[in-house]
Order: sequence, then C-alpha cells, then structure tokens
Amino acid sequence: MRGFEVMFTRRLKQARIFYPLVVISVLIFHPCCSRKISQDNFILITLDTQREDHISAYNPGRASTPNIDGLAEQGILFDNCYSLIPITLPSHASIFYSQPPHMIKNYNNGQPVHPKRKRPSFINAFKKNGFITAAFVSLGVLKSNFNLNEGFDTYVDSFPSQRWYLTAEEVNEKAIPWLESNQNNKFFLWLHYSDPHDPYSPPDHLPDCTLYLNEEVIGKFNLGQYEKHEITFDLKEGHNEFTFHVENSFDPGPFKARLDILDFNLTPEMNKVLNINLFWGWFIRQDPRVYFMKEHGIIHIDNSGEPCSMTLTFRGKLNLPLEGVQSLYRQEVEYMDKELGRLFQKLKELGLMEKTHILLVGDHGEGLGEYINPLGDPHIGHIHYLENIYMKVPLIIYNPHKKKAERFSQSVTLIDLAPTIFQIMGLKKFSHFKGRDIFSRKKKSRDIFQETYAPEAIRDRFALLRYPHHLIFCPAENQYTLYHLENDPYEKQNIFSTESLSPEIAKLKNDLDDFARNVIKSKEEIKIDKETEDMLRSLGYIK
Repeated sequence: MRGFEVMFTRRLKQARIFYPLVVISVLIFHPCCSRKISQDNFILITLDTQREDHISAYNPGRASTPNIDGLAEQGILFDNCYSLIPITLPSHASIFYSQPPHMIKNYNNGQPVHPKRKRPSFINAFKKNGFITAAFVSLGVLKSNFNLNEGFDTYVDSFPSQRWYLTAEEVNEKAIPWLESNQNNKFFLWLHYSDPHDPYSPPDHLPDCTLYLNEEVIGKFNLGQYEKHEITFDLKEGHNEFTFHVENSFDPGPFKARLDILDFNLTPEMNKVLNINLFWGWFIRQDPRVYFMKEHGIIHIDNSGEPCSMTLTFRGKLNLPLEGVQSLYRQEVEYMDKELGRLFQKLKELGLMEKTHILLVGDHGEGLGEYINPLGDPHIGHIHYLENIYMKVPLIIYNPHKKKAERFSQSVTLIDLAPTIFQIMGLKKFSHFKGRDIFSRKKKSRDIFQETYAPEAIRDRFALLRYPHHLIFCPAENQYTLYHLENDPYEKQNIFSTESLSPEIAKLKNDLDDFARNVIKSKEEIKIDKETEDMLRSLGYIK
C-alpha cells in the first residue's frame, strides 16, 4: 500500500509539471491559439474593367504602367487570377463574401446584396479588431444602397449630378485627405478606380464638341465623357441657327457622334412660337431614339414671337472605330496608373508604405474587338461573354516586410482574396468562406466555375475552367464553346464537337451541365427601381 502511495505521489508531481507544459505547447503551436493579429494597415485596390494584358508587368506591349509595375517589383504577381463573373457589383460581392455570385444570389448590377448573419462581409473582422474601415468607390453600381458598405465606418459614394462615375483623380481627392487624417490609426481601406470602364475618355482630353448660335460660340463640351450637359441661350426674333461642331480625331465614317438625349425643354407657350428643325447632318434612329450627327449638326430654330431664353439638355458619345476604342482604353489605363503613382507617393510621404499591406486586383476584363457580337460587329465591353479576356485579371500583393519580386503561376480566383487577406493579417477565417488562402501549401489544381446573367447579359452563360480546357455553355442556345489553352492561349478556335467527345471532355461537359442546371433552378429574380435602371443605362449596362 505504501508503495502505491509513493507511486501516486510521484505521478502527481509529474502531472503538475507535464500538464502545464501540454497547455503551454497547445497555446504556442495550435494555430487558433497562437494567431496574432497584425497591427499593420491594409489597402485593397480594385481596378474596374482592367485587363491583365494591359499592365506592362504582364505584357510590356499594350500599355505603360510604371507605378503598378513598381508595386509588382516589390511584391508578388499572380499570372493566373480569374474573376467569376464579368459584372461589377456581383464580382466585388464575391470578393467581400468569398462566395460565388450564385451563392450570394447577386447576379446583376442594381440588385442589392442581401446581408445575412451567417455570411458577413470580411470587412467586419477588421472593424471588430479595432481597425478603422473606409471605402471610396468610383461607379454608381457600387453605391451604398446596394449593401457593399457592410462593415465600413466610412463609405464615400457621392457623384456629380451629371454622371455616375468618378475619375481616379477625383477618387484620390477624396481618399488622400482621409489617409492624412488617419495616418496614425490602424485601418482597412478599399479604393475603387474605374477609368478603363466605358466611357473611354481620359480626363486630360480637350473638349470635342463646340456649340454655336448664329455663328457665335456659346459653349465647349466633352462628349467623350458621357456627361449630361445643360446650356441656356437667348434666341432672337426670327431665324436662329444652332450648330454642333464635333472634333473626332479617329475616322468613324460620316457620323462623328451620337446623342441619346437631345431635349429643348419647351414649355407650351414656347411650342406656339418656336419651330425647331434638325436641318442638316443628322440621322435619327427610333426605339431607342438616338441622334447620329455628322461633323456639323445644324438645327434651325425659327422664333415667331419675342426674343426669349431656352435651355438645351444633351448627352452623347463620340462614334469610335475599333482602333479608337483600343487607343483610348490604353490611355485610360495609363492615366489611372499615373494617379496610382500619386497615391503611392502620398503613402511614402506619410510613412505608410512601411506598415501597410496592399492588394491590387481587377474585378473583370474587357473585350476590345477580339470576338464578334450577334450583330456581326466586334464586341467591345464585358458582361455578355466568359472568354479569358473578360475573366482574367491582374493580382499583385505587396508585403511591407518582404519587399521581393515574386511570380506565382497557380490559378486563383477572387473568392480566394478574403481568406488570403485573413492569413496575412492573422485573422481567423470565416466559416462561410468558399475560397482558400492562396499561400497555403495545398496548391492542388481545382475547377473554376464562371457565370454571367441576363438581363444585363444577352443570355445566361456558364463556364468551367479545368486546365488546359475552358468550356463555355449557353443554355438558351444549347451552344458549347471549348478552348484548349495550351494549344490556343488566345481562345480563337472552338474545338467542341458532339460527334467526337473524349471521356475527358464528356466529363467536363457533364460537370458544367450539372452546375448550370443547379444554378438556374435556384436562381432568384430581383427587380430594380427606375432610378437604378436610369443609372445603369447611363453607364452602358442597359442598352
């Protein structure tokens, strides 16, 4: 019995030493317990409509982007980052919730993202851990009423009355004072720039439209910026000649510009005494009404009453040939890069580059004439299609403590950004995240499903990227398009043939069919209000 007591006493002493060591080791080595939240700042920069191949760090031949390249020279550049949808709002939602659009039930611009307690935006983690959170957005489709403002202390989304977008300079004018005021706080900042988005008109371009009344200049405007303009002028008694003179340095053919708004705002009294005649240089298309204009669009206004004032409201665009669009897109990218350089310089001046992580990414790409639309014209824009020029985006991650140029080739998607940001900052991953930390050692290849939806898109389309194959499916047309990316990296040749499906391609097709079927079955229709519809039309999303 005494021997048992001695043994028990010895083991008790050992336990008093051993179990605390076990607890300490758990605290040290268990990832949840050892996680230390970074006190660095974090800046997320999203570049709307930014093609990967129009950043010189990826492709030196398309555009010159020395400031973005400079970030890449001190960080990690990812060669294969993909958007899941070529539409701005749902693409950004997939970043903030780390879920694909069909799971979030957000399919088009103008459809609010419905917050759910079980699916918080990753911004909430920063807010709960003492970070000041702020966002500055540059497109109306990201206004706070669409609910991407969840978790932000400050969400700046104001726009001029005449347009629904901001230039990069205008974004910086709002964001830089905020940085100056918060340089001593730890913060998460989202900056959204959208200069490569339609309308393609760099802010430093000179006016392209001059208005004359009776041969006297009464105003100069920039149609290319697609703003709504109002001008008030005085009419004399009798005959008046009003002229639009358009300067289009490209060669679009006989019609240099088009107006989708041309309103003389006539009162009933004015209707009695004014006769307005689009006299020369016009072609009017009905439904929707568009006024195509030659270099000179002349309007005769005969006034049978007393001299009076009238107000003209107009909005339009230059007609651009394909090479004009390509040139202006490049110029917009280069302008935006210049403003990013201004931002980076301010971060250096404030001493923030040494304690701020930066993640720069595109939300989707842009078609610049590589494919033909249903009307037989070169397709310009995004939304409708799922080829890589619409889906492949730049991704650069800058770590202030590891300034070393690296290049990663593994495939990543926008839903991977939130888990990666959490890993960088020492935050615990949310359970609803569907993406994965891109720095994880588990770098297995995986399927990438992509999607786009009517009514903004012409048709619903779905795609499955399973390297080296990229299969695209349009259910409404029962049409498949298959590319082999090793043999055809620019996706020019459709090799799909139902007569000769290999087992590998048959499996690819079945998996994509199942995905499309399940998504369509669970899709929720969401209506938009009239104001949102008008905004989407002004941004070119609704034709």
